[in-house]
Parts: sequence; structure tokens; C-alpha cells
Amino acid sequence: MEMVLSAHASAEAFVPELRHDATNGDRKRINSFFDTSIKLLDTCVILKAAVAEIESYYGHLKVALRALEKEPSGEVQLKRCMKALNKCMDALKRRDDAVNHLGHHRTKLENCSSMLRRMGERLNMEDASNGNSWMAIYSAQIITIFVYGLLSSALSLKPRRSLSSISVDAHSSWSFSLTNLQQRVKEHIEKKKSRGSTAFLKELDMADIPVRKFYDLIQEILQGNSASAKGITVLKVKEGSKALQALLMDLQQGLPALQSHLENTYRNLLRSRMAFLDMPLGT
Repeated sequence: MEMVLSAHASAEAFVPELRHDATNGDRKRINSFFDTSIKLLDTCVILKAAVAEIESYYGHLKVALRALEKEPSGEVQLKRCMKALNKCMDALKRRDDAVNHLGHHRTKLENCSSMLRRMGERLNMEDASNGNSWMAIYSAQIITIFVYGLLSSALSLKPRRSLSSISVDAHSSWSFSLTNLQQRVKEHIEKKKSRGSTAFLKELDMADIPVRKFYDLIQEILQGNSASAKGITVLKVKEGSKALQALLMDLQQGLPALQSHLENTYRNLLRSRMAFLDMPLGT
């Protein structure tokens, strides 16, 4: 996301130059910019809503761990923890079930992914070689489309299509770097899929499997009757709780940072769009 913000900052620096030099011949480029920017703004709103949903996962995990703070952890505390963990898993399961229920119909995030792919294809056909100003704007749009596409897949949970690649003008100095980055991201996602992960967002992915395992442990303890294994199970609960506490801290730091970056890119997109709205065109 820092890359997106940096690209937009560079593009904004060229706006005064464009305002001075823009001609009627640039009208098509400006109209294309307006079309792309409004779609990116809409996508950003949907991404922010998806991140807000994941906040509920964080909230339930926090409740689960709070239930185990008081020692010793008796049956009441374990049941309270198990109930909250179940809500954690349900938060992801509902997203997954929603995709399955829709069948051939797409979710909003999948629609975003398809739209972003088409936008990237269209931008690739446009001539971005008309000076540094337009190249900076073109670069900012391409990078934003790539990152938003990645987030759309990451927040979709089990996306039905693989992450699409964006082809860029081979003459661009950074085209090879972007192509290489896209390939590395795809390989990383495939590795996550191969080990059964349903969440591609780093912090959520790190918590997903441990939460499910800890739930199974609590369930096993509540259903078991062996008094001799009590000491071992108490130790396992403590160890599992400690591990999840560390993951909770990662979620606590990661989600607000992502929300902040999305809000900042939304403002940048809006600010750039406003700068072009009243741009005078020379002859």
C-alpha cells in the first residue's frame, strides 16, 4: 500500500504541469482518467467494507482469550472461550458459504476483481508515452489496480479465480519489476492454497489454522473424562492461549494499518479527480 501512496504522490506532483500544458488533444486521456478513478473509488469503498467485516473476527478472538485470563480455567470459562472461537470460525465460514450460495453469481469483491482486470487491459492499450506527466499518472493507476486486485482476492476468501496479471508497456522501465512481482505473489498464494489456507490476508491467515486447532483442543477437553490427563490439557490450553495472544496482537496492528492505507488511497484518488475536474484545456 505504501507503493500505491508513493505512486499517487509522484503523479500529483505533475498535476500543475498538466494544468498548464493540457490541450484538447488530451481530452480522451482525461476522460479515461475520470472513468478509471471513479471505478477505483468504488472498489476502495468495497474493500473498506470487507476489512470492517474481518474486524468482527478480531473481536470474537479477543473475547475468547479474555475468557481464559482468570485461572484456573474451569468448564464455564472453557465453554465461553469455545463459543467465541466458534463465532470466529463462523465469521469466515459465512463469507465462504456466501460464495457457495451465490453459485455462478459473483460477490462484490469478485466483481471488483473482474472490473480491475478489464481496467488493466484497457490501460495497457493506451499510449502512456506522451511525457513524464501522463506516464506518472499511468503508473499510479496501474499500481493501484494491481494492489486493489490483490486485496480483492485476499479478502474474498477462496476466490474462484486465480489472481489475474496486468500486462504493461514493455518499454516502461518498471514493467519487468511489476511482472516479476506479480509472479511471486501468485506463487505465494498457491503455496497458501496447497496447505489448506482459506485466508490470504497475512494476519488472518496466521490466525486461521491455530484458531481452529485451539477450538478442537477445547472441545476435546470438555468432552474428555480422564482426570490423569488434566495437567497436560491445562498446559496445552496455556500454550495455545499464549500463541493466539501473539496472533491477536498482529491482527490488532495489521487491520488498522490496512484501514488507514485504504482511507489514504481513497483521499488521494478523490483529490486527483478533483484536480482534473476543472482543468483548462488549451488549443
